[in-house]
Amino acid sequence: MRRWRFLCVSSLIVLAACAPADQSRSAAEPATSEKAGWQSEWDQIVAAAQREGKVVVSGPTREAWRKVLTSFEHQYPGIRVEYVGANSRDFWPRVFRERELGQHLWDLRVGGPDPEVYEAKNRGMLDSVRPLLLLPEVLESSKWLGGLDNLFFDKEKKYVIGFVSFVSFMVYVNRDVIPESELSSVRELTQPRWKGKIVLQDPRGGAGLNCLEMLLNNYGEGLLREILKQEVVVSTDVRQQTEWVIRGRYPIAIGLVPDAFVPFRDQGLKFNIKPLRESGQSLSTGTGGIQLLNRAMHPSATKVYINWLLTKEVQARLSVATQQNSRRLDVPVADPESVPDAHRLDSYISSP
Repeated sequence: MRRWRFLCVSSLIVLAACAPADQSRSAAEPATSEKAGWQSEWDQIVAAAQREGKVVVSGPTREAWRKVLTSFEHQYPGIRVEYVGANSRDFWPRVFRERELGQHLWDLRVGGPDPEVYEAKNRGMLDSVRPLLLLPEVLESSKWLGGLDNLFFDKEKKYVIGFVSFVSFMVYVNRDVIPESELSSVRELTQPRWKGKIVLQDPRGGAGLNCLEMLLNNYGEGLLREILKQEVVVSTDVRQQTEWVIRGRYPIAIGLVPDAFVPFRDQGLKFNIKPLRESGQSLSTGTGGIQLLNRAMHPSATKVYINWLLTKEVQARLSVATQQNSRRLDVPVADPESVPDAHRLDSYISSP
C-alpha cells in the first residue's frame, strides 16, 4: 500500500510539472543483584568495540544532529564515529548501488523510515535491531511512549526504530506575510493568489513525500493535483526551504522540517511560522530513526552506539539540540506545542 501511494504521488508530481529549486555507565545502574546479568556482557561488548576502533554512521545533514551523534566519542574514548551526513533519498540509492558491487560500507543509519528504508528491509539489507538492545533503561517498556513495541515502525516490530515523536502538520505558513484571515484551510491553497507562493520539500522521500501522502489520503487526488498546479517550487535543501519561508519568498511550505528552525533561532532571527492546523495532525518521528545495515563492519561498536543513543542522557541532549520531543517519557519536553496525547495515539494520521 505504501509503495502504491509513493508511485501515485510521484505520478502527480510529474503531471503537475513542479518547478526546480530557484551509555554508557553514566546511566543510573540497577541494584547489584540485577547488575550481574547484563553488566558483564556489556563490559565485554564495550571492550570488543574498542578493539574495532570505530563505527560508521550515516545521519541527518543538520549540524545540531551531527554534534550530538558524534559526541559518542567523548563517552567511549577509542571508538571513533565516522559520520556522513546525507538525506535518506540520497543515502539508500547509494547503498543499493554499493550492494550491487558487493560492498558493505556502513554500520547503521540514523534517519526517518522512508519508503527506501522498507525497500532495503524487503531486499534483506537490514538486520533486526531488537536483539541488540541490552541496557536496562533502554529495554524498560514504561520509559517509551506507547511502550517498547511502539518504538518500532515495521510490522515485525524489530527492524525500524523511531525514537523521536512529535505532532506534525502537512502545511506551514508565514503568518507575518499571510494572516490567518486570508488562509485557514488546505482547500484554499488552490486559490489563484497562492500561485507561485508554495515551496515543497523534495518529494522523493522524507517530509516532502510524507506530507503529499497525507494530503492525498485526506483530501483526495483531485485536490492534490490542483495544489501542485500552483507553480509549486521544489527544494532539495531543507535549510533553503526554511530560509525561503522565513524570509517570505515562498510563505507557504509543504514538508517543512520543524528542527530546521533551530539554526535560524540561534542567529537571533524572529519569525512567525505556524502550522495550517486544518491540514490535520500526524504523529511523526521525523529523522529520529535507526536502521541497522546487515553485515555491519563493526558489530560490537554498532551495538554500543545504538544502546547509547537510546539512553535518557543522550535522548535529552538530542531533544534540546533539535527541539524535537523524544519518545522517552523520562526526557523533558522540548517543544510543548508538538507533544502527542498519549491517550489518543491511534487517532493521529499515520506518518513516519
